[in-house]
Amino acid sequence: MGRVTIDADTGRAGFSLVEVLVVLAIVGLMTGAAYLTMRPASDPVREAAEQMQLDLARAETLAVTRGNFIGLRTHARGYDFLIYENGTWVAMERRSALTARVLPQSVTLLASFGPRSDRDGQVRVPDYWFDPTGANDAARFTLQSSEARWQVSAGGRSGTRISGGTN
Repeated sequence: MGRVTIDADTGRAGFSLVEVLVVLAIVGLMTGAAYLTMRPASDPVREAAEQMQLDLARAETLAVTRGNFIGLRTHARGYDFLIYENGTWVAMERRSALTARVLPQSVTLLASFGPRSDRDGQVRVPDYWFDPTGANDAARFTLQSSEARWQVSAGGRSGTRISGGTN
């Protein structure tokens, strides 16, 4: 009978697991570095709109959980929040997540309504407020610069959302 011999050198070459993992790690690092250098420039209008969307969603939640009206007062350079307590509108505490926001220099805020005043015309009341029942009217806020225009919508059936883009 014939004998079967097994040759230790089959002629196949390959890479060890360690070598493959080292190459994958290097490729991953190079991809990450390339991504960081190729990222699009930041859009200050979009960032401000995303922050406003987050703030409006927080205000809506806070109004329901605290059982108080939460007001939004707007101006061209930013916005701040008020709370209705003891028959008057007062500024939100500094510890609150709803702090006053100042927009970047190139960004302007436009509201879909004009500023309001109280019955006597002396004290400015919020331009928009969140009802503690969660039944809020629809409102639209536009943040714009020479390069971009974003809209933040609040209230109504769709909740708080953002839309827009570059000009």
